[in-house]
Order: sequence, then structure tokens, then C-alpha cells
Amino acid sequence: MNTNERLILPVDIPNHVIRPIVYRIVTKQHNLLLTTKGLETIAYLIGRKAVGSDWRTTNLNYTKKVIDAIVRDWVKQGLGSKFDDREAIVSIYKGIFDAVPASIEPMEIDPGNSTSIQDITENTPNETSVLNITMDPEQEKDLIENYNQFIKFSSFYDQPLLRYDHLNRAFRLETNASEHDHKNVINPLLKSEILIQRLELLKHKYLKSINNSIKITPAKDLLGRNEELFTLFGIIRKNFKNEWILEDSSGFVKLVLSHLEYDDKKFFFFSGQAVILDGIYFTVGEEFQVAQVTFPKTETRGESILKRLNKMDYLGINRDNKYVLDEDFWIKLEEINLKLTRNWIVFLGGDLFLDSQSNLDKVDQILAKLDSDNISIPKFIVFQGSFTSKPLVMDVMANSKNVFKEYSDNFASLLQLISKYEHLKDAKTQFVFIPGDNDPWFDKNQIYPRDGIPSFIIKKQFFSNLISNCHFKSNPVRLIYLNQEILIVNHKYYKHFVTSNIQIENHNFNDESEENFIIDKLEMQSKENFKIANTIVTQQHLFPHENTLNWQYDHYLQLNPLPNSIVLADTSCMKYEVETNGVKVINLGRFDSSSDGSIGWCEYIPFNRAYVWAHL
Repeated sequence: MNTNERLILPVDIPNHVIRPIVYRIVTKQHNLLLTTKGLETIAYLIGRKAVGSDWRTTNLNYTKKVIDAIVRDWVKQGLGSKFDDREAIVSIYKGIFDAVPASIEPMEIDPGNSTSIQDITENTPNETSVLNITMDPEQEKDLIENYNQFIKFSSFYDQPLLRYDHLNRAFRLETNASEHDHKNVINPLLKSEILIQRLELLKHKYLKSINNSIKITPAKDLLGRNEELFTLFGIIRKNFKNEWILEDSSGFVKLVLSHLEYDDKKFFFFSGQAVILDGIYFTVGEEFQVAQVTFPKTETRGESILKRLNKMDYLGINRDNKYVLDEDFWIKLEEINLKLTRNWIVFLGGDLFLDSQSNLDKVDQILAKLDSDNISIPKFIVFQGSFTSKPLVMDVMANSKNVFKEYSDNFASLLQLISKYEHLKDAKTQFVFIPGDNDPWFDKNQIYPRDGIPSFIIKKQFFSNLISNCHFKSNPVRLIYLNQEILIVNHKYYKHFVTSNIQIENHNFNDESEENFIIDKLEMQSKENFKIANTIVTQQHLFPHENTLNWQYDHYLQLNPLPNSIVLADTSCMKYEVETNGVKVINLGRFDSSSDGSIGWCEYIPFNRAYVWAHL
């Protein structure tokens, strides 16, 4: 069969996505040196010629066979130990596919490549069937039998404490971080050290991305150097005089922002951000007149894990296990993921007020629909707060009702609803609750990360057969799903970014012709949605705009490495889905969006990494 007879849906495969598979075959199996040129060529052939969009789902085995056939021919022809000749690789590929041997014919394997859970059929292979990656047999058997230990929601105190040492340019892991006894006590003395380490890491990534083609000048070195051009890297904020300054590890400098340029179609610009400033320093007034603002560069998830983190178990998923986070391990987890076609997750929108009967009725309808599914039951259902429409503030001097009792009673109503659905309980569906702004918390200032809803709020004695399946997690929380990392955050980003955005009157990135016409609201909102996601991801931190954090756990808020996706419950704007820097960002919006009558409700199918907007 000639390859041109097969139906190929071409796709551009990022190098870092396919690298683990190519590296394993080229280097581990055939002892060749994999170069960037060789990797790019294989990615092009697999994505554009041989396999297409199904290369890591239905045709993953075929992908490996194609790569292996090319590499075997390379070795057979004695083309050297460096796998880097693009023309030779393409020539080998063409030679093979002019007369494709039966040994590399594509295999008809499940699962299908549907993006909807309703399309999954009864032909799904056994979840515990033997996989194809070479691994120690005992380890492989243990991994397959106990894969559920790599599927869990991990709060901020569950993970090891990850610190960056900028002097040695390396991370260190403190695995006893979960034993910290005072997770709700803020230590302000850590702030300066944490900010310096965060800034130095961002600067190192930025310089690496541009091959050190520019020089970053420390703020302290500006004194006395009148009317010279400089590039600065630091955190922008206002001082006690309400003046804009840029602060780095050496000091700070006053800024003049009236003539700067920045790409306001891709980024929000606000106090607390790490930024790169180009401009001129004037000794008169000791001011730095900013001409241009750019923002940090990211690096791929694979590069961070394999090189910068040196394969360390930063998620704490293997602390009691003998596995390491190498390529074999991640590929094995991916193959398990491809077998688990019946696993899916439900995310409900934010502000699911339980003091609203309308919301409880809609939850009831959703649960009834899920419970009646004849194909599969969700593994997790994630409920997003706030779970009350009013902040829990008790006035002991007033003759008012006990708001905490009312809150507890409302939760009891929700658990009573869940208890009705035996199919969900029999399938051991797990119910996860993420707090919002109005939910019980020790401090009204909403310091992040926030602990989960206190256990004493819930009337456990009435729901003993259900409560073991209920998990009250922190905000934000990480979903570790085999080799995928998904961050769930409940926060009003759009409101914060828009209200705190620095307004500059004169910069050239505004298209004046646009301002003379009425722009479609949906198109404008789409641009704003991308700006929200892009700002968070490029800052590589979930709360760059917050000045007070729980600094002990700032590592949990940093995006090092970048997650596979971020699920937001941002109730200050409508739901959306965008992608930036290789990260999918999904906003669920409000659970009950009265403006359009829809419900913020999304289903995630991990085996093909697809988010599907659902409806009743």
C-alpha cells in the first residue's frame, strides 16, 4: 500500500511533543545522537506525510513503527552516529514508502479519535492490558496495576517544596514540605527572597531564548550614566510616592512611561509584572524613560522537566515509589492514558451558589444526565465556588441568623442530591470542591493559595456512604492525570486585569482605524480572552498581580514547568477556550450565566486531551 493512498490529516507537531518517542527509538534503542535537525525532520514526516493528526492516538503504534523503520535503515546504510541529515532521512522515508513492508503497516487499534465521550464504543481495550514500552517487568506490572496513584487532585500542601537557586541555576526539592504544620500562616520574611529567585529564573529563560544577544543592566549600575541606552529586567510597581518604578535584585529606578510602546493586543500591563524595558537613563531626576516594554519568554514543558528540573519528581507523585520521571516513565503513562478511554472529568462553572434553588435544580438535572449515561460515568465531577452568594461574615452583636449553619445546611442539600444517584456512587465517582471568594477562609484578604473548605462545615454523619468520595481541595489545585498536569484556578482574572491595566496615551500598537469603527463585541472579547491567558502563561505565575501571597507556597503558584492546561473559573467574563505557548486555557465562566441562559459546564477527555462544552 502506497502512503499516498492513506487518508492523512496533516498536522504540525511541535518538537518537544514528539521528542520523547523519537529519542527513545533513535538514542535508547539504536544508540544514535538525536540532533534538532533530525528531530524536526521526523516531526515533519510523521505530521505531514506518514501519519498525520492521529499520530499519538489511534496510530501511536504505527508512528513508532515508521520511526523505527527509518532509523533501522539509517543504521543499515551506515550513515553515521549522528541522526541529523535531513535529505538522507527524507530519502530513506521515500524509499520505504515506495514499497511499504507489511511489518510497518498501520495497526487498527482502539481508542478512536473522537473528541466526544458519546463517541466511545464498547470496543475499548482492557485498561490493564500489557503495554509496549520496554521497562523492567516488575516495574511495568506494578505501574499498570497501580496507575490510579498517578491520578489525583493535589493541593498546595501535598506537593514537595520546589525552590530555585539562581546562583547555581538549579532547582532543589524539599520533600518534607507536606509536613509543614502552619500552612495558613504567612511568613512575610520570605517575600524578598522568593521574588528575587522568581525574577532571576525568568531572566535566565529570557536570555537563553534570545541567545544572550542583549545585555541586561542592573538598576544600581545606572547611576551617573546620563543619556545612555539600557535594557532592564525587573518587576514594575508603584512606590510610596505613587511613582512607577522598576525593581530588581540590585535596587530600583524611577520610570517615565509616557512614551513607551507595547503590544496591547497580546498582553495586559499592570503592577507586579516581570517586564523587559528598553529606554534611556537621565541623571537629571534619576529617571529611566521607557521606550519599549516586552514580556518574558517561556520554555516548553518537556525542556523544563527533562533539563531544567533534571527529571526530579516535582509533583510528588512518586515519593514512595522507585520510578523516576524519565522518558520511559512518561511514555508508559501516556500509553496507559490511551487505554483509559472510559475516563472523563466534568468541570462545573464558578459561583455555584447553593443558596439558590435554581442552581440546585440545575445540578440535579446534570447529575441525572450523568447518572443515566449508558456508556461511562465520569471519574471526577469538579464543583467550583463560591458556594454562597454572600460572604460569610458573622456579626455577633446583631440578632441575625447563623450564616455558617446556613452554609452547612446548603451543603447538606447538595450532598443529599448527590446521594440519590446510585449509578454515580457505584462507579465511585469522586466529587471535588474548589472554594471561591465567599467561602469560609481564615483571612478576608483572600491570600493565595487558599486552603479547602474546612471539614467541620460538612455534616459528615448524615452522608457516611458518600463523604469518602468528596474532596475539599485548595484554590488553586492541580489535577495530576498520569503524565498530564492540569491547573484549576477560581479567580476573577478579567476584572483584576482590566481594572489594574496601565493606561498609556501614546503608543503605536493601537490601530487607529479600528477605533473609528464599531468592532464586533465577540471579536473584542476573543482578543481579551487571549490576553488573559497569554499574560498568565508568559508571566509563568498564577497571581503576578497580587502583592500578598503565602510565600511559603509560592512555588505552587509558579508555572515551572508549564502545565498541559489551565482550567479557570473566572466569573467576571464569559466562557472561552484558547491556546498560548502550548498551554490550553479554558474558562468555565459562571455556572448559571443568566445573560445567555447557558450553564458553565465542560467535559474533559484525557486520552485525547479534548475539552467539550456540554449542555442539558
